[in-house]
Amino acid sequence: MVRDLQSVMKRVVDGPHLRPVLGWLGRRSPGNVAMIFGISLIPLLIAAGTAVDMSRAVIVKSRLSKAIDAAGLAVGGSIGKTQQELEQIASDYFYANYPYDKLGQTTQFNVSVSDNIVSIDATAEVSTTLMKIAGMDKVEVHSSAEIIRETKKLEVALVLDNTGSMSSNGKIGALRTAATELINIIFGDNPSPDHLTVSLVPFVTAVNIKNEEFDWSWIDGAQGRDALAQFHGVNFLPMPDGSKVNHLDLFDNIANADWRGCVETRPAPYDTDDTEPSIANPDTLFVPYFWPDEPDTGGSDFHNKYATDKLASYPGGLADTEANRQANWAKYDGSNVTVDETPMDTAGPNKSCATPLVPLTRDKQRLLTEIANMQPWNNSGTNNAEGLAWGLRVLSPTPPFTTGAAWDDPETRKALIVLTDGENQIFGGYSQLNKSNYSSVGYLSLNRLGTTSYQTAKGKLNAKVIEVCDELKAQKVRIYAITFQVSAAAIKDTFLACASDPTLYFNSPSNADLQDVFRAIGQDLSNLRLSK
Repeated sequence: MVRDLQSVMKRVVDGPHLRPVLGWLGRRSPGNVAMIFGISLIPLLIAAGTAVDMSRAVIVKSRLSKAIDAAGLAVGGSIGKTQQELEQIASDYFYANYPYDKLGQTTQFNVSVSDNIVSIDATAEVSTTLMKIAGMDKVEVHSSAEIIRETKKLEVALVLDNTGSMSSNGKIGALRTAATELINIIFGDNPSPDHLTVSLVPFVTAVNIKNEEFDWSWIDGAQGRDALAQFHGVNFLPMPDGSKVNHLDLFDNIANADWRGCVETRPAPYDTDDTEPSIANPDTLFVPYFWPDEPDTGGSDFHNKYATDKLASYPGGLADTEANRQANWAKYDGSNVTVDETPMDTAGPNKSCATPLVPLTRDKQRLLTEIANMQPWNNSGTNNAEGLAWGLRVLSPTPPFTTGAAWDDPETRKALIVLTDGENQIFGGYSQLNKSNYSSVGYLSLNRLGTTSYQTAKGKLNAKVIEVCDELKAQKVRIYAITFQVSAAAIKDTFLACASDPTLYFNSPSNADLQDVFRAIGQDLSNLRLSK
């Protein structure tokens, strides 16, 4: 600033306005005192004016710098934007902090982004007051800033409700649109970013885990082993040697159906955590989902009749009861059964088993394709806790999936988005032997949730949701929880408690609102990748 003042004063003394005045005074002999006073007064007035004008310039430079900093931080926090979008963001923030009516008129504003470096510069002109005497009508002020964006690795799990109720009111279409926009926001134009991976976990009551990372060592009864897990085979009569039925053997015996990839929920406490599956502890393994063929008799309370009961096929025959009709494993031997695995309404042992989850991937196009292919699956019910448990497991560094960074990796941030359009419930209330439809927790009649009542089961599953969310929070996973066109207060309260912060819980009453929610989450996820 001193150098600027010296330069200005030199221009004042050498300026076209002051030099003739000084020359005239030098030629006048009378009134020396007045002359000396006059000569002294002019520089003093100009110096004072210069000080005033330079003070105004300092104010402008300070405001200019603050506005540039605000614009730079806004651009620095925006990942996945085009150059044009970044320029607009910078302009909006700059002029919000440096309005047009403020002192100093902006003549130049530039922003550029190269890799992770954001460069911004601006120039403003300040109209002078007394410096006009020296022929200087304006002072130019310049400011610039450079912000280095240090991006962290980000892992995201999208845990999305694909139950049958998502078919109503255009909800599945709205979910596809909103989730697609989210992917476009966080990926931007990069089809395979180095520091971003996303998993997609569609769920009904069960989750399909049969994907490219699948390993048979996770599955109870696989690779020639006996079915040893606590609830494996409980829906069927024992084998002649007294052992439990192996669900995979049943699939092998059916002529026209293979195991699709859904699994039952593990027994507590393994149902809500990421304990590594181990043959040494069969309850940590996953039991293949197998919806039994329900009795040909019994009326409308049975919702999956796909084989002939064949009571005589069981060794020694069976008494004609609904329980025996359903529990007879021998009826599947060599049978062709009625199979329909095209959503919404399906039939067969894989009934209501959705599309496989996508483990963490940086492949943007794959995620967009899988989201576009999401469909609602009728029957069974809704088990948000099971969806969340698999969201936890895809983010976990331990098997069954191992692509997640260590929980305590300082260079990685993890986030999970969970969306539901309804209560946690196993479809039930039936008076027949099962009390419910089959689901990942089997039939309610077997009391796996500590109740045979489908109404009480809702509260039990809500509690399971909180257990999984607490596990995620303990690992510092950022949880976004969304209820979509939901009226039940209990599930809203549950999801509010699940979210990492009350501001990360969203209630979306309409399809349009859902898109706004996913946009907000997308921008927040982008900000997570910045160092703080």
